[in-house]
Amino acid sequence: MKFSYSILLLACMCTTASAETVRLSEGELVVAVTLTPTHITVGDSVSLLIEANAPAGFSLSLPDKDTYGEFTVVASKQLLDIPTSEGRSWTWSIQLDTFDAQAISLEGIAIDWNSDKGKTGTLAIPSFEVNVQSVAGNDLQSMSIRDIKGAVPLLSKSSILGFIASGVTGIALIVLLVRFYKGNKPLLSPHEKAIKAIAELKHSNLDVQPFYTTLSDIVRHYLEGRFQIPATGQTTREFLNDAKQNTRLEHCDRESLGTFLVAADLVKFARHEPTANINDEAIYQAEAFIVETSEEPA
Repeated sequence: MKFSYSILLLACMCTTASAETVRLSEGELVVAVTLTPTHITVGDSVSLLIEANAPAGFSLSLPDKDTYGEFTVVASKQLLDIPTSEGRSWTWSIQLDTFDAQAISLEGIAIDWNSDKGKTGTLAIPSFEVNVQSVAGNDLQSMSIRDIKGAVPLLSKSSILGFIASGVTGIALIVLLVRFYKGNKPLLSPHEKAIKAIAELKHSNLDVQPFYTTLSDIVRHYLEGRFQIPATGQTTREFLNDAKQNTRLEHCDRESLGTFLVAADLVKFARHEPTANINDEAIYQAEAFIVETSEEPA
């Protein structure tokens, strides 16, 4: 609801070299707005200080805005309204900046008010003239500025060929490094692999069944690598039957190996629970078999 009675609007503008102040009076509402400075370079900030006084029973507010014309709000602060001898006083402090060298005014500032009698209104602040200079100064108009170049393909034919060549070169280099590394890295014998795996098993905390499964697998992989016997793909019975025909295994070796593998099967499949001493004995038997049948001296 707007004022229904006549309103006296008085505007007074005071200008200094670095600031401009506008004073407005609408009825009993008095506002002073100061802009500092009025001459800036693109990117510099200006300060807008709004001080308003109204009689008791009035409430003032400044709409929350992100921009005023070509100027962007970078910081805004409202002080608590305080009582005065005539009513109350409000103060707003706003920091703005612009990157538009063509900006010539700061406009769009308005204060909303309402009274306890249900009346409402808006007091519009006249625009401020602002002189915004480019960082190029007065030479901007005389500068020869090239137009924006049209769309350029992200990948040209030559750049694609360059990427392909770089990729092929990189892959070739990686392959050479891998081959060089493998060629210079000493390969472990089946005996060394098995002894290393058993040493790691000793320091593990596996339960009984995983422990015997792992130990049995170590021995079976050793047999495949050492004697070329497909031990990992056969049951214990199948393996022992084939081992009888293998002349590279001595009778005593086959006998001790059979004892070990059958004991491991009892744990894995018959849920046999060996004691800690038996676990240690199994490790000892496996190590002894591997050392005795290895190509290298113990």
